[in-house]
Amino acid sequence: MTKLTCFKAYDIRGRLGEELNEDIAWRIGRAYGEYLKPK
Repeated sequence: MTKLTCFKAYDIRGRLGEELNEDIAWRIGRAYGEYLKPK
């Protein structure tokens, strides 16, 4: 499991390649898309 230090109280931020990488960005986008999907 990846330590998700990129999540802050009101936003997502981190050092690219260390705290925020392509895999995490993809997963965030995927989850947000699922959240917005009509039910």
